[in-house]
Amino acid sequence: MVETLTCAGCSMVLGSIYRCTPKHLDYKRDMFCFSIESVESYVLGSSEKEARTDEEPITLESRAALEEAIERADTVLEALEARLAAVESSFASLRNNV
Repeated sequence: MVETLTCAGCSMVLGSIYRCTPKHLDYKRDMFCFSIESVESYVLGSSEKEARTDEEPITLESRAALEEAIERADTVLEALEARLAAVESSFASLRNNV
């Protein structure tokens, strides 16, 4: 089920909101889709729901640090995956020998 998305100020139709969805589209529920030809500009947040300003914006330096941390985590996960594969292989060979 799709509901019409309208501007609270001028009542112009801006797009639609997905209200009820089949199970395979649950991730779209309560999300909106703008009709490009209807929108001149969009300001994130409103007087009722202010945008969070207590979070630091991502800079090139912080992005580089985040990417480095992700790479380290990926390396650890790869090592754990290899160890788990070795353990599973050992169990499989034990099971075959019994």
